[in-house]
Amino acid sequence: MHRRTILAGVGAAIAAPAFAQGRPETSSLALGFGLDPVFAPHIVAMQKGWLREAGFTEVTTRSFTGGALAGEALLSGGIQLWTPGNLPPISMAHTGIPIVVLGTNCIATAAELLVARKDANIRAPEDLYRIRIGLLAGSTASATLHNLAKHYNLDERRLQVVNMPPPEQLAALNGGQIGALLCWQPWGYNALRSDANELLHSGTTSNFASNRGAAVQVSATRSIFVASQDFVKRNPNATRALMAVLVRGQRYVADPANRAEILPMIAEQTRQPRELVEAIWGQYVFDPAFDQPYVADMENMTAYLVASGRVRQARNPLDYTYTDPVAAADPALVKVPGRWKP
Repeated sequence: MHRRTILAGVGAAIAAPAFAQGRPETSSLALGFGLDPVFAPHIVAMQKGWLREAGFTEVTTRSFTGGALAGEALLSGGIQLWTPGNLPPISMAHTGIPIVVLGTNCIATAAELLVARKDANIRAPEDLYRIRIGLLAGSTASATLHNLAKHYNLDERRLQVVNMPPPEQLAALNGGQIGALLCWQPWGYNALRSDANELLHSGTTSNFASNRGAAVQVSATRSIFVASQDFVKRNPNATRALMAVLVRGQRYVADPANRAEILPMIAEQTRQPRELVEAIWGQYVFDPAFDQPYVADMENMTAYLVASGRVRQARNPLDYTYTDPVAAADPALVKVPGRWKP
């Protein structure tokens, strides 16, 4: 586990949104953090001093080896904001764990990649039965594989899945212990750096020889902003201020005019090569709107949980979505109101 302390320093003089009524109840903020571009709004907010401006004078970041550990930290108060893919929080909400979705950060459907060894000779979806596929069980990759099998009429029970975290997937693929990996960035990009590997499918497009280039959406992955219900109830001003900053950050990183400025920031903070960040940046769409596509992606993930037997009865995602803080930043962003209230 990695932890860094970042004092939110002086930033550029850019017009800020009006923050909540009253200052945040806490000046300290701990953010769950990762190594991919979905954390661009967080990075910009820290680098430009927007969090300090909002009243958060001490900001720490923590990284975790798995979603379960991050979820535990969220509930124990070790972090106040978690930005995972949407499947783990949906699963938690269905098991009665008191979390709440505060925002939708980034659509990353194109960033989930199925990469195989060329010597596996995969030409059609049915060829996947012959190989071992590495993925992190319980992650969004599990739902993507389920959707892929459903679209291509594969028997999911015949797919040989090996549960391993992304770094182990990459090592096992390159070492020949598995025939393919299904993962998010930067692991897919790093796998494709080897001439021994090839892209079979992204979350949105097929690269199978049998239907290469076809638009086939098998991913419903988006990163979302998640907090514990207890934190939101105890810290209404801090919650509104935090979401105002994050919405500001999302809009800033989504503006093509800011690309040359922000990509070096992301490369430095995520400790990734600049060329990697530039190569995969276009696979991420930052959109803070609560709209019908948000609901559809959340329902798609829920349907996977029901189909896999992990959830008995589907809940409406709006039941654990709290849209008031985003509405306070910009009412036009809330096209589908959440039903959760503190």
